[in-house]
Amino acid sequence: MKLSISAAFVLLCPLTVVADPPASARILDAVLHHVRNGSDREWSEFADTPQSSSYQLNFEAKANDSDTALRIVQHDVKQLWKIELNGTNLGRLYRDENAIVGFWPIPKSTLIDGQNTLHVSTTSKTSDDIRIGEVAIYARQETDVLSECRVTVVVQDESTHQPTPCRITILHDGRLMALGARSNDHMAVRPGVIYCKGTADFGLPAGSYEIIAGRGPEYSIDARLLTVTAGKPQTLQLSIKREVPTIGFAACDTHVHTLTHSGHGDSTVRERMLTLAGEGIEFPIATDHNVHINYEELARELGVRDFFTPVIGNEVTTKIGHFNVFPVASADVPIPNHKADNWKDIFASIYATADVKVAILNHPRDIHSNYRPFGPEHHLAATATNLDGWDLTANAMAIVNSGAQQTDMMQLVHDWMSQLNAGRRLTPVGCSDSHDVARHFVGQARTYIRCDDADVGKIDVDSAVNNFLAGRVTIGCGLFADIRVNGTTGPGDTVEKSKQYHVDVDVRGPSWMKADEIEIFVNGHSVRTFELQPAGRSKPGVKAMFEMQLPISASQDAFVVAVARGPGVRKLHWPIAKPYQPTSTDWTPTFMAVTGAVWIDADGDGKVTSAKQYATEICTAARYSSGRVFERLKDFDAAVAVHVAELLMTDSPDTFVSGVLRGSRKSSPVVRAAFENFYESWQQSQRARAGASVATGL
Repeated sequence: MKLSISAAFVLLCPLTVVADPPASARILDAVLHHVRNGSDREWSEFADTPQSSSYQLNFEAKANDSDTALRIVQHDVKQLWKIELNGTNLGRLYRDENAIVGFWPIPKSTLIDGQNTLHVSTTSKTSDDIRIGEVAIYARQETDVLSECRVTVVVQDESTHQPTPCRITILHDGRLMALGARSNDHMAVRPGVIYCKGTADFGLPAGSYEIIAGRGPEYSIDARLLTVTAGKPQTLQLSIKREVPTIGFAACDTHVHTLTHSGHGDSTVRERMLTLAGEGIEFPIATDHNVHINYEELARELGVRDFFTPVIGNEVTTKIGHFNVFPVASADVPIPNHKADNWKDIFASIYATADVKVAILNHPRDIHSNYRPFGPEHHLAATATNLDGWDLTANAMAIVNSGAQQTDMMQLVHDWMSQLNAGRRLTPVGCSDSHDVARHFVGQARTYIRCDDADVGKIDVDSAVNNFLAGRVTIGCGLFADIRVNGTTGPGDTVEKSKQYHVDVDVRGPSWMKADEIEIFVNGHSVRTFELQPAGRSKPGVKAMFEMQLPISASQDAFVVAVARGPGVRKLHWPIAKPYQPTSTDWTPTFMAVTGAVWIDADGDGKVTSAKQYATEICTAARYSSGRVFERLKDFDAAVAVHVAELLMTDSPDTFVSGVLRGSRKSSPVVRAAFENFYESWQQSQRARAGASVATGL
């Protein structure tokens, strides 16, 4: 019988004893069930109609005269779900979209003679599609069940034969397995995941497991199957090696949080030191909310300081945007004004903070405090125009955030390139926004800064920051890409005028990650996509190299960007997270790399001119006559044309549609498409601003 959305999912089943391990489990429910608390389907992989809005299991049992244990398997949990047994709160499901075999203690006398009721529910108003089931009860304490067998895993670097910082993943039937271990100064522990300095000691129930060791996207993984038996300790040695060459680039995560100092997430600052080393982050920026934190002393205390050079920063968290700033002179200097109600005052306060040079606009398309910086009511996407009249004086912008993925991972890349066309030299940023140990983990997306990385414990901060500001970076979320124009010039630098321009791009990644394609952009517009040969997609290190001549006009300066893409890893040793604020129920996990921009002084005037500046010069010279403007646009690309469209609308808003837009349809296909693109973007913003005015009563 189909249940209504508000009905509880009830199972009436006898308490059976299973002879097989692990730990003589008494199976109550052998299958998984689809539960959704709201009316809206969260992901298309789930059925339109769930089995229920909560999970309820009725079963016969006897009262427990000592503590026992409960096992629940969960998938795709995003909201807070409470576990109750006979009305007693046992805790919550793990707030983690990954599949987990979880365990919870059942206190003495919680079970009763006769019928018992297990109920899992949430009060969240946000729809959350989850799978839950495979429930079992154990006649022993949770700690005893999870420690039936002690396992020691030692992970060595293949080149040095010494223990190395790493992430160890423990899977049971493909799911993260709860462990008989707790975090300490040597291990950061979560279900199925341990970050350590090379040696981990933990307990497991008797059974079969897959153990995987790795150290981020520059290293190989080593995986072994392991069967453990109660009372018989086992030791496993694994070996990993660097597969991706990144000499001359420091791996930086510009967006790192802790529960200790930000107040949410689950990673303590002590655990954070182990996760940074375990993911190979060489230049971490501490960015807890509205506070300056220095990792230096703690990193030394925990013995990981040689693996990275920490930098004091801050996520300046306001009601009108979040901005990561660094380097800060010390943890004691005053924090920037995060209560200001306009960008001018916020940025003035940021740059007045001692030693601060970098201000990053974070997650511009996410909503925080009911404000989305690049929402259409504030931002005209085609021309990167702020519709509130605010000047974005950040010098960098997050375009890949692995903890807050976009449904369309190219959206922020296009937004960034629009900013470049508008004349804002923003450094592209990849970051993790990690508050957690294992859910959204540190360093999955990162910014590689060109600098001397021979000793990652002694990176020259000033040099790295200056190169960051110059745009000498490449962004990686799994993959790594490098770009050169005319053989030598890379991201952040300028190519002098030449008769022709050719671009060389290579894409790199470990053997456990694939790359499918590389796309080349000139002034924000795609000019060619190369597909990798199937044989090279899983190669370790350099997977492919491509070269092409660039279609650059002598009339117009340009910038060139390369983007590499490949399928995201779904296996739980390094899973890519689902979008944070999805815009669709459909989602395709993707790894990507985005190079910084290489600039080309094609007109030979000794400087780089933006598309917006060319547009201004064209309109001024033509005295804003659309006919003369269209004639001059023949020598320029769509990036210039879209800014011309905005200038002509601003000059003649009443006749733009009937005169200018209609006239553009008789021009070249490039001009026609650019004007239509601008007008579509403008209409979207007008509708959004009208809706916002109605909603606020203005």
